[in-house]
Amino acid sequence: LMDGDSIISNPATGKIYAYGATTANHTVDYVGLVVYVERFNPQTGQWHQVNAWTVEKYNDYYLSSGKTLVVERGYYYRVRCNHYAGNNSELPYDMNISFTDGIWIG
Repeated sequence: LMDGDSIISNPATGKIYAYGATTANHTVDYVGLVVYVERFNPQTGQWHQVNAWTVEKYNDYYLSSGKTLVVERGYYYRVRCNHYAGNNSELPYDMNISFTDGIWIG
């Protein structure tokens, strides 16, 4: 596993664009990505999942996925990603986590 990225942006009122990418340093048997969209709860001081999806590729070195989502206004949101890459002969796969700072959706 060479790199993992998470990106969040605010393309329009009440919407976020959530994106993740996983890059291996060469072609591997498996490349995976789980993208989590989280909202900050000021009462608990915790981030809570509001959306998630998984993307997988085989015999490749790169994958990415992004979605525009309608979200409830008046909260901070962030994107957290789990990145996986590796060969079936060398289980478990390499794994890494990336996440963005929170952005206010007013």
